[in-house]
Amino acid sequence: MVTKPEKKLGDSGYVNQNCWLAKNVNYPPSKRCQYCESKFRNCLFERYLIITLILVSVILIGSYLFEKNISRSLIFSIFALVITYGYFFNKTTQKMIESHFEEKKAKDAFIDLSGNLQKKVDDQTKDIKKSYEIEKTAKEELESLGQSKDQFMMTIQHHLRTPLTVMKGCIDLILDGSCGKQNKKTMEVIARFKKSTDNLIKMVNEFLDITQFEMGRQVINKKTGVSIISILEDILEELKPEALKKEIYLEMENKDDFIINADSEKIKAALYNIIDNAVKYTQKGGVKVKLEAGDSLSARVILQDTGIGMNKDDINSLFNQIFERGQEAQKAFATGRGMGLFISKQIIKAHGGKIWAESRGEGKGSTFYVELPIV
Repeated sequence: MVTKPEKKLGDSGYVNQNCWLAKNVNYPPSKRCQYCESKFRNCLFERYLIITLILVSVILIGSYLFEKNISRSLIFSIFALVITYGYFFNKTTQKMIESHFEEKKAKDAFIDLSGNLQKKVDDQTKDIKKSYEIEKTAKEELESLGQSKDQFMMTIQHHLRTPLTVMKGCIDLILDGSCGKQNKKTMEVIARFKKSTDNLIKMVNEFLDITQFEMGRQVINKKTGVSIISILEDILEELKPEALKKEIYLEMENKDDFIINADSEKIKAALYNIIDNAVKYTQKGGVKVKLEAGDSLSARVILQDTGIGMNKDDINSLFNQIFERGQEAQKAFATGRGMGLFISKQIIKAHGGKIWAESRGEGKGSTFYVELPIV
């Protein structure tokens, strides 16, 4: 059995249970009654009937008192007037009641909407406050974790550097003969051991530099009157044996010098990383270094190699902190750490300079550019 939905105020056929007339006939006597919730004694129709009855009675009584007679035409006229007036009265009041109903309905809807909006605003404000508190707590925890990580890295690196320095000193004593004469095979083993120790010390120093840069510590100690050409010449002199061993050229194209304010050791480390990478990843041809005037009172170091080259993705991630290297770079030099260029960029930025790279593609070589402000 299907239950008919209950009709609400304003629906066609709505029966006002407060009105005895509508309740008894079980149907709204007039269309306007579907918008009414008042009792019958407050109904405009009832008041109209009462007023009409009084007026008709007064007219009939007055006519009888003055003329001693009530004519048939007067009775017809009165009823015609009552019916006509009642019709227009009904139409007018119906529009008024409908308008009042729609106004009340809109007002109730607005009040309901305002209440819901306020509730939603309050709920969202609570959610935002809760999210803010969670984010704030998470941020504080991350900052605390980051500080703990940095402190841990600094401690570990310092503790690693001390024994490595002692190892390096002992190896140097053996190699220079201070610990007695050794046979050729032993010296070769010691030399390889020294090279591995030097690489390990360099890696620890790189990690230490990265941690210090992350912590915002001042790791650059600038001095005046630093010659770029002398730094480049020292680097090329150190890397010359490696280039000769691979039978590739390593040369400087010009000798124009520029003077900068810089931490000579850090700048040397930055440029060394770049040139060392070029030598490592070049199997044929060689590496050429140029020094020329750049833009806006700067010196530009240009490093061109005929090495493995890079694709667009490799260039985009070249100086990132994430220690990733291109696939071709991993094939050419499997033991590379991928940290040198990131450190070089940080050092050059700390000197007010910039670094970028270009390549025509894999197998077509690369060009690195470094600009540093000159005095």
